[in-house]
Amino acid sequence: MQFDRDDIESSLVFKGFFKEYSHHRYFYHEVDGRRTGISTHTSHGSQYKTYGDNLLKQMRKQLRLETTRQLSDLIKCPMTGEDYKDFLRKKGLL
Repeated sequence: MQFDRDDIESSLVFKGFFKEYSHHRYFYHEVDGRRTGISTHTSHGSQYKTYGDNLLKQMRKQLRLETTRQLSDLIKCPMTGEDYKDFLRKKGLL
């Protein structure tokens, strides 16, 4: 499975993540203006325009998702920002 970095980034912002720039692009999850402690990052480098299985697995863990399918749903939008918050609540992370 592969995803374009731009698709990942735009989806994260749409789902309630706040973007900060540094030597990477950091994405912090926020609910009601407060950070939840869940974050991930993407790289600026041209070799990271497409994310494959290894990077997606790391991102899945950082986002506290259980399966690659859930990550795919978060990126492709079947999982809404509210669905993601509900998932986090059920896991006791919010």
